[in-house]
Order: sequence, then structure tokens, then C-alpha cells
Amino acid sequence: MPAPQHYPELIQQHRQALLRWIQGNPHALLRRLHDTEVLSQAEYFALLETAPEINQVIALLEWGSQAAERSRCFLEALRELQEEYGAELQQWLQEKYPEKKRPCPPLQPDNPNPPKSNHTFLRKILRKHTKKYEPTPEPPGEERTGNLNFRKAPSAPLKAVLQRHRASLLRHTQQLCTNACDARSCGLIEIRYTPLLLLDHPGPAAPPGHEHLALAARRARLLPLHAPRRLPLRHLLAPLPTETQAPRRVALSGAAGIGKSVTVQKILHDWALGAAFQGPLCALDFSCRELSVMSSPVTLEGLICTKRPHLQEVLPELLARPGDLLVLVDGLDEFRHPLDGGTPHHRPGHPAHVKELLRGLIDGTLLPGAAVVVTSRPCPALSGIPFDRHLLILGFDEDQVEDYFRRFFRDAERAAAVQGYISGHQGLAGLCFIPLYCFILCTALGEFFPAGRAADPSPPTTITEVYRCYMVTILGNGWSPEPGAGQLVLRLGRLAYAALLAGKILFTPAELREFGFDPQDLPGTFFNPIFSGEDQQVYCFFHLTVQEFLAALYCVAALDPGAEDLTPCLDLWWEGSAQQDGDPEPSWTSPSESSLLHSTRQLRRGHQPRWDNLQMFARFFMGLLTCRMEGKLEGLAAGFSGDVLGPVADWLGRKLRGDTERRLLSLLHCVAELRQEGVTGRVACELEDVNLFKVTLNPADCAALAYVLGAAEPGRVKNLNLSYSNMGMAGLRYNSLDKEAAVIEAEVLRSPQCQVKRLLLCGNCLGSEGARRLWEALRENRTLEELYLDITGITDSGLANMLPCLLANSTLRLLTIVGNRLSEAGQRTLSELSHRKPGLKVISTFESDMGLLLAYLDWVEEIKADPDQMDAVKNADALRCIVSVLRDLDESRASPEARARIRELRREISALLGEKE
Repeated sequence: MPAPQHYPELIQQHRQALLRWIQGNPHALLRRLHDTEVLSQAEYFALLETAPEINQVIALLEWGSQAAERSRCFLEALRELQEEYGAELQQWLQEKYPEKKRPCPPLQPDNPNPPKSNHTFLRKILRKHTKKYEPTPEPPGEERTGNLNFRKAPSAPLKAVLQRHRASLLRHTQQLCTNACDARSCGLIEIRYTPLLLLDHPGPAAPPGHEHLALAARRARLLPLHAPRRLPLRHLLAPLPTETQAPRRVALSGAAGIGKSVTVQKILHDWALGAAFQGPLCALDFSCRELSVMSSPVTLEGLICTKRPHLQEVLPELLARPGDLLVLVDGLDEFRHPLDGGTPHHRPGHPAHVKELLRGLIDGTLLPGAAVVVTSRPCPALSGIPFDRHLLILGFDEDQVEDYFRRFFRDAERAAAVQGYISGHQGLAGLCFIPLYCFILCTALGEFFPAGRAADPSPPTTITEVYRCYMVTILGNGWSPEPGAGQLVLRLGRLAYAALLAGKILFTPAELREFGFDPQDLPGTFFNPIFSGEDQQVYCFFHLTVQEFLAALYCVAALDPGAEDLTPCLDLWWEGSAQQDGDPEPSWTSPSESSLLHSTRQLRRGHQPRWDNLQMFARFFMGLLTCRMEGKLEGLAAGFSGDVLGPVADWLGRKLRGDTERRLLSLLHCVAELRQEGVTGRVACELEDVNLFKVTLNPADCAALAYVLGAAEPGRVKNLNLSYSNMGMAGLRYNSLDKEAAVIEAEVLRSPQCQVKRLLLCGNCLGSEGARRLWEALRENRTLEELYLDITGITDSGLANMLPCLLANSTLRLLTIVGNRLSEAGQRTLSELSHRKPGLKVISTFESDMGLLLAYLDWVEEIKADPDQMDAVKNADALRCIVSVLRDLDESRASPEARARIRELRREISALLGEKE
């Protein structure tokens, strides 16, 4: 056996033989070298992109023979994967590199610690405060051994078939295609796949309202609350430290477009590559879209052979070992048959209805002991199944978004330029955690930041403009790159609108023909980046937001030039009724109705869509109104002949007067997408009391709030309630009430234009830094009278500049700062403030104000009946903070009644948290 210093020569001498042995599947070896950090990411990507594959092996052999250490690591990886490459290679290794070596120490990668992001806009949305579970350690050798499943194959024929199965899966999964078959969206999964954020969470309940917007708010609460519960994908089936055995049934739930199907593809790919999930002998996958259109009765054996015919000869042997199988079921929410009721199927070879087979697979009665992974949007079927582990797919965090941009553009400067632009336009960033939204952003904005040239001076600034640019980019330099394309867009838009009102995302060919087109006739430019199908049996839009955009595009184009039906349609979407001044509801077929209103009434028959579910559609509708007025829908619709902005401003003003919280925020986003200064100014005049209590805000929400409030007249807004909005320092920077983006930010409270009298920030994670900024701002402010900072994470350091700042303030008369972690020194500072400024009432402890105690007792009762509010207060750790403060109180200073209320509040909160008092 040669000495280590001669390993490079050994590789050179046997170069042709190694080339012949490895060229059939170089990817497994490349992945092993990358996973052990022998190959840097840049080297790994460069080798993967080398074509044809034989050139990958030539380049790898050249790389591996340049130094003794590289050669040793190359041979070590080859020895670990020797069964992948046949008997001749195994014999050669036995002769030339026989004994087991220590695992190769990792070489230093090119850039092991990428620079941290400067784009702070993502830190609030994507929340980086996450840690990872450390699963129970694998048995020695198992984590690194990519060919365990072949070593335990009981027979040579089964082993050979499994080799072919792996090769087949690798061919089918190596390209990551996000429903679009152009060069920008398809690429090697090893290069384009960006890991997703998986959160171990106990339940699959779907938040109410619009799927993506509700998730954007919910994840802001979930991530800090469940920070330690993040789980890497490779540990999906591994036991956690608190568990005695590995889970057998795992659910992966998430919103549309969040990456569920891509995750299934990644699991299959990593299993086939020998890089992860190597416990199971064989991996099988099923799509619920495909199962839904299968004729019953069917057998499990028939389902498997139809999809993977190469497994037929060994199927009895495989099914006799169900404990060695990994079963992946993708898209349970898309299964058209009810799973409740009936009897789960128990025998793989016996025919049954497909729903009984699926239920048997998931329940574990059909293949007992098999590991089963199910993906789904939150749905009733998912809730009725007892899973051993339930993970929420929360999309990307900040680093993953940056990683996605780099992988998409493969140009660090271009990726940074696009990210820098988004960081200056927070309204575009609200959905960056969704992978397909990132794809749409990159596709649209990439045209404005060309490689090697100066950026376009006018990239889109609203989400509507981003989607319009995406559509134009996909279709060409206009709406009509092919004859009839404009009308086809509108027919797709009408389908999208009808489906949106009905809550549908999947369509059969028959349903499509009802809307006037055959999917087989769609031009190639349309089919995948806009509309996609699976085996020509089930169709859907590329992404839910694309469906919503096309629905809004159809509605805007369908408006008559005089736009008489504009406000009746808005009322119909907002309230579910277009009645005016108590008039009876018009008949469905009123001949005087315009085409859009008439069409809407027809499409709504049997459906009652809620405004919450139409929020993105409404934003797109407002933005596209502006596009039509500016002539940007040429080829689809001409301009308006009548006044559009006046009726829109009147309608928005009426709604803003009476709405609060989430509906108010939705209207503010509509105004921000419309981007008409005259309308914004008129709407802002209606905002005297802005109540966003308990509405979780992200920077995109704050940007919309800042845009509208920035147009308000001085002195208009008197009351701004942002309590429990999950807002930290990023929110402080982005909220505003004046034209320079300011109400909460220090510069605003200093500004003479700011006339806010009552500011509520309770329950937000402002911390001491935020408090110091507020005190400094109040030094010059002459309008604020009441400031509420309960449970905002302030410590003694947050009071460092409070005394000189508030002593200089002449208007503040009430400050509540209860529930913060202040020491005796901090309380003395507040007492000194009260002593030196007797006109300012400072409430810093519960025993000092009976009304406050009673208010918090009422609040606890509200929380009991409102799970969403429970999430919000947990996020600020509010309840435990209050209990801690109550325990530290000197009750001897309180009245008997106050002492009783303090104990009652402490007892109620402890019970709410499930803890002993």
C-alpha cells in the first residue's frame, strides 16, 4: 500500500480506471466531499455545473491529485461509498487503500463565515432568534455512511433493484423546478435548494384570514416563543433528546408555495444520494393530486408499480419489510375524497378505494412500522390524524433569503444590489419568507439590476408593480408577445377570480374548458411560470399570489371606462353586499348592471368569501387601478373616461372611520398600493384615532402605516395604539406619523408636526434602547400627554437619560411603566421623577393603582377566551413578566384590597400558564 505522500501519484496512475468507475454517478462522491467540507461550496457548485458528467470526474480527479491531503480525503470518501461504484472499484480499494482510516478532518472552506447581513429589514420579518435542536446522536458510523440501506439489503436482486431505484430518483429529483421551466427557475437542486425553517410545533391549526398574511403575523410570534424548537430537515425522523424513540408518522404543514413539495423532492434526493435518511431501505412517494384522479378500486402494489415500475420484481420482498420503508405523501389538503369514516385498508395486494389505501398508509395499518411523512396545508384531514411529530414550515429566515438571492443570481454583487433595494422599500419585503415570492421578486427585480451594467433608475416600489413586472418579464416586453395572448391572460384572470371567490386552487380540465380554454393550447410562455399542470389531470396557478394578481387584473380590465361599478364592487368584496342607502339587493340578472358587477354576483353564488381572504386581491386591485390610469395595461384595457380617484377616496374614507385593528391595517395597505397622493391625503384626514391594538406588525405593515400617516395634517392623529403589535426596534425605525417617517421614532416626537397626544406601546419588545430613544424624543415634544410602556422589556439602563429628558418636557402628564424588570435603583429613579415633576403621574408598580390591577384582571379574562391574544402576550413574555413583578412586590405598602387583587392576579396568571403559583 502506498504511503500517504504517494496518494496523488496513485490517483494519477489509475486515472482512467477511476474515471470509468465513477462517471456513472459522480454526484454521491461530490456531495460526500462537500458535506465533510473537503470541497468548498464554490468548488462543489463549479463541479456540479461542469458538463457532461464525465468532465466532472476528470476535474475532480485533477483536483484530488494535487496534494497528499486532498488525495487522502478523496480516497477515504471513495472507500465509504465503494458499494455505489461496483465490485471492480471495491477490489481496487482493498488492494490500494485497504484499512479503515480516521474520518477526514475538514479542510477550511473558502468562506466559512459569510458576512452578516446589513439588511435589517429582514431581521424583523424573518426573525433570526432561533436555535436548533440537537437530536439524539446517531450510532457510530450511521450519520456518515451513505450506503447503509444497501448493506442491509437481504438479497442480491433486491440490492440491484434498489441501486436502479436510487439512480431513477436521482434523475427525477436532481433538477429543482419551481413550476417554471425557464433557465431562471430550473437548476440543480444541490445548487438552487435553500433550506427552510422548520419549527417543531404541537398543532396544525390554520390561522384565520389570508393564508400568507396570517402566517406572516403568526410566525413573528411563533419564532421567539418557540426559539429552541427549530429542526434541520436531515433530523426529520431522528429522536429528540426528550424522546425515547424515533417518530414514525411526521406531518409537515405550511402555506401554499412555502416549499412543501420541494421538501419532499429534497428528502427523496438526499435519500437517493446517500446523504441523509439512510435508515430506510427504500423510499416511496405519492402525490395526493395524482391519487385524487385514480379510478378505484386499486391496490397499493398497483399504485407503486404504476409510478415506479422498476420495483415490480422485488415488491413482495419490499412490502414484507414495512419497517424498512420511508413513505412520503405530498399534498394531503389536495386529496379530493374525505378520509374520515370508513375502514383503513390493511393488505397491500387487495383492491380498495384509494381513500382507504391512503388512510391505511397514514395510519400505519397498511405498512406497519414504516416511516411516513405527510405534507399539507392546514386542513381538517390533517387535524384528525395522530402524528408523532408535527412541524410547521415557516419558510426562510434572514440568512436563507440572502442565500436564496445568491443562488438565484449566482452573482454576489447583483444579489446584494437587489437586496439593498428591497431594504430601502420595506413594503416589498413582507412576504420574503415565502420561497416562490422570492423567486417572483428576483425574476421581476433582476431585470432592473442587470449584470455588469448600471441599475435601472425606476424599479418597482409596490408589490403590484413587482407582479406586473414579473408577468411582463415572463410574457415578453408587453402583454401580447403572441397573438391572442392578452385575451388569454384575461380568460385566465376570470378563472382566477372565480376560483378566488370559491376558495379553489386546483382545477380539472373540464373546469378549465368551462372558462373557454383548453390547457393544452396554452403557449409555452404561459404554461409553467403562470399556470401549471400535473399529468394533464390537475391544474393550478404558479402561486396563490399569482392567482390573486390575475384575478385583480381581470377585475380592473373589466371595469367599464366610466367605472360606475367600482364602489358597488368594493362594497361587495368588503361587506358581502353592494346595497346602497338601504336599497334592496339587486337581482342576479339585472340588465342595468355593468359586466364586472354582474359577473361578480354570478360567481359569488353559493360562496361567501370574507374580506380577510381577499386582502392581497384588494391590494393588487388598487395598485392595478393606478396601472390602468397610467396606461400600463395597454393591450388589456384602455384608460378611464370618468373620475376614479374621487370615488375610491370617498370609499376608503368611509371605511377608515369605523374600522380598527386588522381591517384598518388592510385598508392602509390598499392606500399604499394605490400610491395616489391626492387619495392618500384625503384618507389620512380621516385618521384621528389609529387603533392597532394586538395587531402583529412587520416592517411591511409599518411601511404602509408610515406612508399614510405621513400625509396626515399636523394635529390630526391624536391617539395611536400599537400595544401588543410584536414591534421591536425595527418597528420603531419604520413607523411614522409625519412626512419624514416619524411618530414613534425619536425624530418624530421632536417634530412640531407631530400632534399625537396618547401613545400606547404596551407589550412590545422595545427594550432599553427603545426607551432611551423615546425619552430623548420627548425632551422636545410638546404634544404627547399620555405614554403607556407596560411590559416592554425595559431595564435600569433604559432609564439612563429619562430624568433630564422628561424634566424638560412640559406636556406629559401620565406615564405607565408597569411590568418591566426594574431593580430598586430603577424604582428610585422613577420615584425621583415623580418627586421632581409633581404634574406627571408615574405608575410603575401594581400596588400604586387599583384601577390598573382591575384592568389587568379583566385582560386575563380576555386572554382566556382568545388564543391569538395568548400567543401575542407570550411573545413578549408578558404574563411571566407580570408574575415575576407581582412576586417581588412589597405587599405591606399596599392596601388590603390591593393585596387581595394582587394575589388574585398572580393566581389567575399562574393558572393560565399551567404553573403553580
